[in-house]
Amino acid sequence: MPNLSALYRLRPGLLAHFGALLSLSLLLLLSLAARAQTYNAVVAKDGTGGFTTVQAAINAAPTGRTTVYTIFIKNGKYREKVTVPANKPFLQFIGESVANTILSWNDANTPSFPGNSSSFIINASDISALNITFENTYGDAPQGLAMYITGDRVAFKNCRFLGGQDTMQLNSQAGNRSYFKECYIDGVVDFIFGAGRGVFEHCIVYPRTRRDGGSGGYITAANTQPGQPYGFVFRHCIIPENRGTTTYTLGRPWQNDLGSTPTDRSHTKVVWLNTTMGNSIKPVGWQVWDAGTVTSVIQYAEYNSRDFSGNLVNISQRVPWSIQLTDADTALYTRAAVLGSWNPCTVVPNFCGHQAPDLAVSNFWAVKGTATAPSNLTWNLSWPIAGVQYQLLRSATRRGPYTPLYTTTSTVATNINFGTTDPVPAAGTSYFYYVRASKAGLATHVTDTLQISSTPTITTTGTLQAFRQGGGQPSAAQSFLVAGENLTAGLLITPPAGFEVSANGGTTWAGSGAPLTLTPSSTGGVASTTISVRLNATAVGAYAGNITLSSAGAVSQLVALAGTSQAAPLPQSVPLLWWPMTRNSQDSAAVRSARLVASAPTLRKFQLSNGSVTASIPPYSARYGQAFAPTADGGWTVAVGGPGGNLSRTYYEQFTVRGTAGSTVRLDSVLLAAYVTGSTSNTKLAVVWSRSGFAADSADVTGGRGPGGPLLSTANGGFTTPIFTTNSNSSPYRLALAGAAGVTLQAGQTLSFRVYFSCGSTTTTTRFATLKNVVVKGEAGVVSSSRAARAQVLQVYPNPAAEQLTVAHPAATGGAEIALYSLLGQRVAVVACAAGSHLTRFSVASLPRGQYLLRYSGPTGQFTTRVSKQ
Repeated sequence: MPNLSALYRLRPGLLAHFGALLSLSLLLLLSLAARAQTYNAVVAKDGTGGFTTVQAAINAAPTGRTTVYTIFIKNGKYREKVTVPANKPFLQFIGESVANTILSWNDANTPSFPGNSSSFIINASDISALNITFENTYGDAPQGLAMYITGDRVAFKNCRFLGGQDTMQLNSQAGNRSYFKECYIDGVVDFIFGAGRGVFEHCIVYPRTRRDGGSGGYITAANTQPGQPYGFVFRHCIIPENRGTTTYTLGRPWQNDLGSTPTDRSHTKVVWLNTTMGNSIKPVGWQVWDAGTVTSVIQYAEYNSRDFSGNLVNISQRVPWSIQLTDADTALYTRAAVLGSWNPCTVVPNFCGHQAPDLAVSNFWAVKGTATAPSNLTWNLSWPIAGVQYQLLRSATRRGPYTPLYTTTSTVATNINFGTTDPVPAAGTSYFYYVRASKAGLATHVTDTLQISSTPTITTTGTLQAFRQGGGQPSAAQSFLVAGENLTAGLLITPPAGFEVSANGGTTWAGSGAPLTLTPSSTGGVASTTISVRLNATAVGAYAGNITLSSAGAVSQLVALAGTSQAAPLPQSVPLLWWPMTRNSQDSAAVRSARLVASAPTLRKFQLSNGSVTASIPPYSARYGQAFAPTADGGWTVAVGGPGGNLSRTYYEQFTVRGTAGSTVRLDSVLLAAYVTGSTSNTKLAVVWSRSGFAADSADVTGGRGPGGPLLSTANGGFTTPIFTTNSNSSPYRLALAGAAGVTLQAGQTLSFRVYFSCGSTTTTTRFATLKNVVVKGEAGVVSSSRAARAQVLQVYPNPAAEQLTVAHPAATGGAEIALYSLLGQRVAVVACAAGSHLTRFSVASLPRGQYLLRYSGPTGQFTTRVSKQ
């Protein structure tokens, strides 16, 4: 049987006619076979199956199977993030058609999209899929996977994998095997990567034109582990030419770089056999990762690479450390040699045989033009087929009617890139487009509909917690994001009464009487902007309403607000417990409040670094703090028993806070410095707390601040909205336990909080979660609602103070006063307390900086506390 590239070159004339008849016959046979087959489960968006989502069908599938369990998926775009758990092997997914059965999601490896970014995650072995499109629509960057595989013996036929950076990861430390037959894979950066063993036969590997303006890319980024005989092997594949503005190398060696040690350096292996490739591949062929790459452990090889005219590729400029294989060498790279005891051809009859390609349009993309330049609309065909007619249709409304705007027919199979232009729609209107691809004997493919809009639009991201203001001082600020496009006038941001907003981090504030205005660019855009919000009311009481974001012609957006302003100052917040984590895990006795008991955290499924040469990082140090991971040498993958890039409820470090006998404690926040050494790949952090030791209750932290400023609600430290950590050992986070109110522990109660970590790095060692300077803040010995106020408790705000002190004290009677003394006993200030008042304020602006003793004197006694002047 000829390979695909030969088939496409022979398609004109009589063979084209014969191929059309053959394709039609195969379609009819496949259709009859599909009708005759009985499936274990059927998924259909329209409700005609047993399930409406793929994940629901997976959840209902049995565990521990030893024979195939089939899930048929009817045509439709299933917008869901899907995971096949490790305990559900032998699931087989069969799509009704590869062009129209689409599993789609749009996560990316960013703080706004925490967790494993893959649209489809396979953690089980013996999984197979046929006739399905897997896509991640986030864009060219950052990392956004369409497929993530950790299982062994995973096979695909006639499937599409659509993405940008890191489209597909074969992730394994033990050479787990994957097989791809006649699949289409595209992307822009490292879009086939990982440590697994993969065979790609007769596949289309399309290094597409970058949309982000980048001029270069890389097809593979294997990190084959030392001792593994194979990495990625491509047999009889085609690398089509893109539009000519982005050039690629065949691969670069992930984790063979300046940051790698000899023990964890990848020994990358990638081989291309009988490949047809165009000018999109750079003459050098391959490249190093950086100046620290060791090329002697890399095996980058080719055999019989040809261009689209059938001529051997000019390899004279290939990097000198790459390999050109001989005829005899190819025997080492057969399907059986690479995959060993596993034969994917037995997945279903004819799984390894040829299937006529389908019409499937990929990367239909619309880029809006300007008043002087038209919009660009482009697309490409997935499997090269000659004689296909393409029609671009347009409408002024989404539901039509649509009329043809542009029609063209491909003459040769190698031409897969098409496009045209169209003027931008008039102000306040939109155009809607789709592409129809058709050819006699093949099923027509109609793409999704795209919109180019000139309608003013405002978008917001993030929600806000309740605000709390006290003592006449503004509340702490929170933030959300706002953006605009096609705006013809300023974007007005109007807060309700009592609230203020700022677009410059709090340097200037705007209230309800004078809205904040963001000026759009010359093209009508407002870039994503952080808006700070605070409650700064002039009277006590409850406040609520909406921030209104408006602009001429745009649908207004609302951001809900609520808060409380009180006359009394907000409760004091001071460090109550501090775990330095630099020598051991015990808290600091010097900082610990006298009303709290000593405490040391415990690890669950995490192990302290063993401090070996391999681990390279000690279990405790001044630089890193405490260092730990699922394994003592720093491994995180599922293969070594870790959670990988997904947070797990069973991997955490638990801290406890408990008052001494009879003490009531209010806790408001947890401060910590945390990161994962050597990686930012799905490195996530979450904090969850409980009053019952997680036996009867559990609550997420409610956000706070990180090294980049306020945390958005989409990545605020909750378990399902974790923080994406930076790669810096000075990354501080301050997280509120329960908004502005905090958590009050009555006498005898304990608060436990757990810190969760994940890391998606496939490196086997040296990746450690680190914790340093973990602090719990709040107020010890507070007055609780269950008992009368204790007269011996004085509360001073702020402390330290620069201008004015406010003292909360027992109700004053005649003659009560507050005096301030130097540490030498000299009386330096005195103020009388108003009868019946619980609050007394006086100025300290004229006093020198330093420590003072403050004494309240009244008929009920004298009480003293220490204050600081700054």
